[in-house]
Amino acid sequence: MSSNSIHLVLDFDGTLTTSSSLSLIYDIGHRLNPSCPSWQSISQAYVDDFNSMKTTSMVKPTTLLQALQRLESLRAIEYRSIARVEATKVFRGVNIEILHAAAEKAIRDAELEMRDGWQKLVGMVMKGEGKVAVVSVGWSGDFIRSCLHASLERVRAAEQDSDWDNRVNLPLIDVRANNIIGGDEGKMDRYWRAATSDDKSQILTAEDKLRVMKDIVGMDDVKGSRPLVVYVGDSTTDLECLLHADVGICLRDEAASTTWEQRELQEILDQADIDCRWVGDMDEGDLEMPPLRSIDGGVYHSQTWWARDFDEICQSLLFRELKSMSQTARQTQQ
Repeated sequence: MSSNSIHLVLDFDGTLTTSSSLSLIYDIGHRLNPSCPSWQSISQAYVDDFNSMKTTSMVKPTTLLQALQRLESLRAIEYRSIARVEATKVFRGVNIEILHAAAEKAIRDAELEMRDGWQKLVGMVMKGEGKVAVVSVGWSGDFIRSCLHASLERVRAAEQDSDWDNRVNLPLIDVRANNIIGGDEGKMDRYWRAATSDDKSQILTAEDKLRVMKDIVGMDDVKGSRPLVVYVGDSTTDLECLLHADVGICLRDEAASTTWEQRELQEILDQADIDCRWVGDMDEGDLEMPPLRSIDGGVYHSQTWWARDFDEICQSLLFRELKSMSQTARQTQQ
């Protein structure tokens, strides 16, 4: 492995969790402001907006460039959705304490399920002196932090934790997402306050997530002077990060339960002729930096990986090597 440490970057909805958290977050505000429109009406407005754009201007992409352009074209839809939610003032009065309590309840009552094994993966990276970040197009970074905390505490309370879980230092997980300001207007924060336009002030698209990841990990630095960047995601909003990370890993559930987001991502990779192999087939040669390849005018890594769960990622050769290096370093210190 060409780097002695790893910078692990994870998506949240569908990656760390098994489903989206948007409806749960909306309902937090709706319980405080029940006169606001229901989640069903908000989500239907989004679907109608998407279908309208799909009918008038969207064609099924056949190249990577077309896929990336299509994903970026969704910015207008995502921005209108945020504006629609803000206009309802559904988040009026929502604060960090309310978000924390709601996250704890969601984890406790299995309203939102975290994928098994995330603690082990994060613990392995932190034990190897690596760094961990979460990048999400979700609406509340505070909610994400609270979900991570509640999930970890639940494991520890059940005395199911391992040495890896004990290595998880939650305050060191760098969570980058949109946020709810709440207050009297029920507004959401603007991630990029100096953005040239309102629709580029929040994390909305695959391109936005790539901008955030590059900022976090310093991807413009010379290779060898930074840790190996590993990105784990499940949907098309993760596409750019998966292709720019040194190692991009797609989470795919068993065939019977694969989500449409996972299938769409797989289709794009197949159409672009980007190799996506199972992490269990990783060998020594794959631990070197994968070759860059020019595709449709852009430069991307031509190799990605897929895994069914975090356990398969932990057992892959990449993380077995990390575990081995951690043990060697500890023995040397002793």
